[in-house]
Formats: sequence, C-alpha cells, structure tokens
Amino acid sequence: MEDITLEELQENLKGAFGIKDTPAEKTAMGTQDVSETPVFVDMYQQDVNKMRSESKKVRPHGSSPVVVAATKAAISGDGVPASGLAYAYKRAKEDRDELKAKGEPGRADIVVQQYMEEHFMPAVETIIRFSSPDELLNCKPALSALDKLALGTGSMVGYTASYVRSAYNDLLGKDLSGRFGNSDQAVVTAVNRIKALSDNGEVRKAIGVAKQIKKQIDDGEFMASDDDYDIIGRVVAYAN
Repeated sequence: MEDITLEELQENLKGAFGIKDTPAEKTAMGTQDVSETPVFVDMYQQDVNKMRSESKKVRPHGSSPVVVAATKAAISGDGVPASGLAYAYKRAKEDRDELKAKGEPGRADIVVQQYMEEHFMPAVETIIRFSSPDELLNCKPALSALDKLALGTGSMVGYTASYVRSAYNDLLGKDLSGRFGNSDQAVVTAVNRIKALSDNGEVRKAIGVAKQIKKQIDDGEFMASDDDYDIIGRVVAYAN
C-alpha cells in the first residue's frame, strides 16, 4: 500500500462522507497539535502496520509428518514406563475427580492447573521444538490428540490451537523448521503422478490423485511447497 500523509487521509475521508470544512475549522486544522490526531487515523495506521507485518510472514501448506511423530512420542512417553502426557493426564484426572467427590473443588482446581503447567504445556513446547507453531496448528490429528488430554471446565476441543496462537504468537509465520518451502516426498510423488496422468489424457485419475493429496496436506499429514500446492489446487479446481 502506498503511504499517504495525514492531511491527505483526512481529506479523502471527508470527501467520502461529504464533510466540508468551515473557515474556523480550516484555521483550527492549520494549528492543530499532533496529539489531537483523530482516533480513526491511529486505527488506520495500525491496520496498515498490521498488513505490512502479515505480508512478511511465511505460512506453510500442511505440516511435516514429524509433528505427528513428535506428538505420539510426547503422549506415550516414547517407550518410557509411567511417563508421557497420557499417563500424567490419567493421574491428574483421577485426583481431580476424587477431590471433587470429597467436596474440595479448590484443591481439584489446583491439581488441574499443575497438570496443565507441568505436563500439558511442556509437551506442546516439545512438539513445537521439533517443528514449529504453524505446523502444529496445521496438523489436525495432533491438535485433536492433544485436545483430548487437556484438562479444564467444559469442552476442550480447540484448546490446543487457541493456546498455541496465544503462547507462540510472536513465532507464527517464521520458518523455524526450515521446511516451509519444501514438499514431503509423498507430495512430490503425487505431483509427478498428476503430471504423468494429465500428459496421458487421464484427467479423471489426475483429479482423483490431486483431491486425495490436497486433503492430506490440508489435514496436516504432509507439507507442500507453494509451487506444488498451486499445481494441486489448480487440478482440483478444474473439477469444480
């Protein structure tokens, strides 16, 4: 977006709403202090800055299988007995339910808080350390598995995604894993097959392969580069 001056912005807005300056207002505008800048101008600039910041961020298509592998390891304890998020969840849930049955809701809440801070959040951090916040957010199987092990009041569906966006907001859009621009081998194979089928005139089969791999990418099972995702998307769109 091309930068414009404060005066130009004000004139554009006045023109759009049919507002005319009186002589007194024109005189006042000439001596107006910067601190009296209308709030809407500040909001406009904030939006401009936000759009510029977003444009610099890189968003991956899908996520690497590493995310699912790291999630499974964090949940199971990677083969170590009596460890892992699943084990900690079971213990914390049993303790919470027992305390509630005894009429001690305060202590039950403390158990939940300790579990989330000492087990759930560190597990998410470990998964992100092997991948990135964006990849975890794109991985539906991992998010679903983690939501089932989140303790709180009411439904915890969507909790993990909400937590990641809040706790790792400053890291979103940054290619921490160095994989955002690459395609997993499964995607490369699928794209090559789509091209081969198209060249042979087998359009229906090419569309079928494209639809299947696109769903897997969108569900977070695989990661695709911009170019490969564009090719897949064009083939899928051709069927609509």
